[in-house]
Amino acid sequence: MNALSRTGWVLVVLVRGLLLWVLIPFAFLSWLLVHSWAQKALRRQVLCWYDAHLTLGLARGPFRLMIAPEHRRFERIPRMVTVEPRKASLFGADAIEVFELV
Repeated sequence: MNALSRTGWVLVVLVRGLLLWVLIPFAFLSWLLVHSWAQKALRRQVLCWYDAHLTLGLARGPFRLMIAPEHRRFERIPRMVTVEPRKASLFGADAIEVFELV
């Protein structure tokens, strides 16, 4: 991974962190009004689904020129009900893994 690609991913993470302040309330409201009864999705599934689409949109959108094509390959994002929510632990060496980047 070259320096420009690393810089692109750092910018994706920073912008994603700022946009999560808007995304989390939006995802909760959309779950409350639509996804809970229409798709029978859990709150964690909705949040993971919206977060995955946000990260994918940033990597393929405004930062696509900074990230090398071989490092921005993603699997298809599944339907919301089939999303497996990730769990994070405060203790131990568990890490949140949003995407398999390779």
